[in-house]
Amino acid sequence: MESAVLILHYVAFSLAIHRSLLSAILQALEDMIVHVINELQKIKVVDMHNRELVVDLLQSIVEIVTYGDRQDSQIFECFMEHQVLAEFVRVLKISKNSRIEAPLLQYLSIMIQNMDSEYAIYYCLSNDYVNNIITHPYKFDVGDLAQYYISFLRSVSNKINGDTLCLLVKVHGDAVVSFPLYSEALKFTQHGEKMIQTAIRALTLNIYNVSDDMVYQFITTPPISKYFSDLVHSLKEQCIHLDNLVHALEEMDINQRRKELLLKTDRLVDDLYYLKDILCVGESRLSNVVTQNVINLLLFPILHPLLQLRQSGVRCLSSNSFGLFCFFEFDQTISDIF
Repeated sequence: MESAVLILHYVAFSLAIHRSLLSAILQALEDMIVHVINELQKIKVVDMHNRELVVDLLQSIVEIVTYGDRQDSQIFECFMEHQVLAEFVRVLKISKNSRIEAPLLQYLSIMIQNMDSEYAIYYCLSNDYVNNIITHPYKFDVGDLAQYYISFLRSVSNKINGDTLCLLVKVHGDAVVSFPLYSEALKFTQHGEKMIQTAIRALTLNIYNVSDDMVYQFITTPPISKYFSDLVHSLKEQCIHLDNLVHALEEMDINQRRKELLLKTDRLVDDLYYLKDILCVGESRLSNVVTQNVINLLLFPILHPLLQLRQSGVRCLSSNSFGLFCFFEFDQTISDIF
C-alpha cells in the first residue's frame, strides 16, 4: 500500500515537473518569435549581403509557428498580431537580386502544409496575403524557383475547402473575375518537368472538387476554359506523333522502338486518366466542357475519316490502327463513369 502511494506521489511530481518545463519552453518560444519578428522588421532591403540572415529569420519563424499551431495558440496570436504574412510579402518586394524567393516559398509551403488548425488556415488565406505572394512578379528563369513556386501553390490548394475558397477569389457582382491560384498555375501546364505537371494537375483537381457555382462558371468560361481545349489539342498532337512514330519504326533499333512507344503511350494514357478524374468530379459544367472538347477536337477527327474512302497516297490520323487505339483507350478509361 505504501509503495503504491509513493508511486502515485512520484507520478504527480513528474507531471508537475513536465508541465512546468513545457510552460517554460512555450514562454521561451513566445519570446523568441517576437524577437525574430522584430529583427525581420528591421530589414529594409534584402540583398546578397544579408540574404543568409533573412533566410535564418524566415526559417525560425516558420518552425516556431508550426510548433505553436499544435501546442500553444498564443504563439499564433503573436504571428497574427505582428502580421507576419505581410512581412513575407514585404521581404519579396524589397529583395534586390537576392534570390530570397525560393527559400521564402519553401518555408511558406512547409508552414501551410503542417497547419492543422482551421482558424490558422483561415487567417493565412484571408487578407489577400497569399494572393499577393502568388501574383508577385517572379523571375522563373533563375534556378529552380518554378518548383518552389508550384509546390507553394499546391500546398495552398491542399488546404482549401468550401469555406476558404472564397478567400482566394475576387468577385464582381455575382461573378468571379480573378482567381490567381488557378490562373497562375495554368501558366505552367506546358512546363518541361514532369513533377511540375503532376503538381498542377493535383492542384486543379483540388480546386474542381471544392468549387462553388461561381468558381465553376469562371473555370468553364473563356478565356480560362481554354485550358481544356489545350489539353485535348495536346492529346491530338500526341496521337499524331505516335502515328508518325509507328511509320518510322523500321528505321529504328528494336529496343529503341519499344522504349519510345512505351514512353509516349504511357504519357497518353496518363492524360486520359486525368480527363477521367475531371469527369469523376461529377459537376455538369466541367463534364460538358471536357466532353465537348474531346468529341470535337479528338474523337471526331479520328473517326470521321473512317467513314470516307481513303484518298490514294494521303495519310491521315486514322490511316492506321493507332487512331482507333486512342479511341478505345478513351472509351475504356471513362466507361465506368457512365
